[in-house]
Amino acid sequence: MKIMYRIGRAFFGIFLWLGGVRILGRENIPMDEPLIIISNHISYGDPPAMSWAYPRQITYIAKETFGQNFFTRHIFRAVGTVFLEKESNDMAAMRAALKQLSQGNSIAIYPEGTRHRDQKLGEFKNGAAYIAARAKVRVLPMALLNTGDLFRIWRRNIIVNIGEPFPVCREERVDAQLLQRNTEEYRQRISDLFEEARGILEKEGRPMCCAAKKN
Repeated sequence: MKIMYRIGRAFFGIFLWLGGVRILGRENIPMDEPLIIISNHISYGDPPAMSWAYPRQITYIAKETFGQNFFTRHIFRAVGTVFLEKESNDMAAMRAALKQLSQGNSIAIYPEGTRHRDQKLGEFKNGAAYIAARAKVRVLPMALLNTGDLFRIWRRNIIVNIGEPFPVCREERVDAQLLQRNTEEYRQRISDLFEEARGILEKEGRPMCCAAKKN
């Protein structure tokens, strides 16, 4: 891991550790291959939680607008973000992702494309399925719960639930139907992992972090 990534991971890891974050399914993480890590998207606490759960460095790809000021730029860089030019389109992001994977680096993608602070799972876009088919790498699903409570350590309600990696996409022909079918499977697996973790919290009587606003 790069030094800034280690520092950022350790800094946010303090709050996650104090908040009793639970990592379920760590045994599902393969350690000897680059992966596309996908998850639902709730808050700015998602990258720290994912980085804490995953023992290797993760590369996050974001537009330059996310690092417009000194503070946020250094936070995003500390958790392994690669910034694209603000004029960049989705294809530029995909090319950047493919480059990272070809260099043996794991990347993170939020298929919803935007944060859902109410923690309701949104529609998934096909980008992750397209990159997986092109790069011929496996996809590791994670469900995140209550990352918006990163600094509310007294709630002790953050869970990262990690599923089994998907098989490598072997099809030679990558068409819209294949991408849509794979994307729907990605969404279903994230949904199943999310509901499994929610059930644990409900049994314990712990609160869900929920806001009506969606951004």
